[in-house]
Amino acid sequence: MTTKWTSRNKDIDDCMKMFQLRNRNFEDAIEWIPFDRLSHIKKIGKGGFGSVYSATWLDGIRKAEKIDSYKKSRILNSIVALKTLTSSKENNFDPLKEFKSLMTCKVQYYNTKLAIYGITQNAETKEYFIVFQYANNGSLYKYLRKNFDRLTWQAKLQILKDISLELGRIHEYAKYIHADFHSGNILHDQCDDKNISYIADLGLSKKLDELVSKGEVYGVMPYVAPEVLSGEQQFTKEAECQLDKDLLMVTSLIQNLLLRSSKGKDQSLHPKPLIAMLN
Repeated sequence: MTTKWTSRNKDIDDCMKMFQLRNRNFEDAIEWIPFDRLSHIKKIGKGGFGSVYSATWLDGIRKAEKIDSYKKSRILNSIVALKTLTSSKENNFDPLKEFKSLMTCKVQYYNTKLAIYGITQNAETKEYFIVFQYANNGSLYKYLRKNFDRLTWQAKLQILKDISLELGRIHEYAKYIHADFHSGNILHDQCDDKNISYIADLGLSKKLDELVSKGEVYGVMPYVAPEVLSGEQQFTKEAECQLDKDLLMVTSLIQNLLLRSSKGKDQSLHPKPLIAMLN
């Protein structure tokens, strides 16, 4: 891995170099991507922790081709996704938190699905971006709203199986909880008639042994446990409580996927009316 690069930000340089040393193979290597090597940048979405864009990476993603022996190459003009690295001085929010979480999950076990390619910076706005795999169907939430009636039961169950297995690996091997797990944070991709779902958006993720401040409610309201919304149960550092939150979100996702229970356009409902409904 070449070291002849710099983001001109020591924290980012140190973070990237740490994960570069932990890469297992050529295709998984992350790199500093010059912004002028990205073209056709288009905004495609906005989440709670930054905007998302599609772009064409001129140099392309890494690929190891096997002919007589393995050969390192690239897929030129690859379509990729960019997500802003957002910082918040008010909340002492680490702008590299999501990147670190994604990369930790990736290096802790082999089967993480979402490919992370590196970090870039817009020279004009000075914004930094995570560069990662582009999902051509967008979020699972949007995909279901558009294609629900055309999906077979087998296809729906396969989505649930894939997502459940990946979430289980994140819990077991990376020792992380997602803490904001819902269909809007799952990406759906279709390639060669094969549908693949990826768990994404780890901006609120926590290590299992992290202490979560009491009284704070995290996540998208329809997917938060009723006892947490009502204040009867607070998040603690105990792994069992943390895992239960992710699992509760899985059951809500099952209802959403199999019963089409979420038809509204706004998933980020205000907690007060929901709490009133519980009383």
